Amino acid sequence: MNQHRNLSDYAIILSGKDNVATALVDLSAGNYISSSGESRTTITVPEDISAGFKLALSDIRKAEPIYKYGYVIGLAKTDIKKGHCVHVHNLLSSV
Repeated sequence: MNQHRNLSDYAIILSGKDNVATALVDLSAGNYISSSGESRTTITVPEDISAGFKLALSDIRKAEPIYKYGYVIGLAKTDIKKGHCVHVHNLLSSV
């Protein structure tokens, strides 16, 4: 049985603009619940994500800005599906 865990216990999201969260600990593949205001969504993480890495909170299309802590940190090199790791392989950094 796939357990649902609260994403806020494992990752940090500082702004409502953010479309990525930063893992505070190693995330195991599985389902996480993300809540923002009245909205609540399930994010399926398809593979383990190491602490310090980012995961997509929603689908991000190629060339769209990636927001972390309310600021654009770069552009998506490719389409990124919700729950997938966001790192140098699919992020063109602007910092």
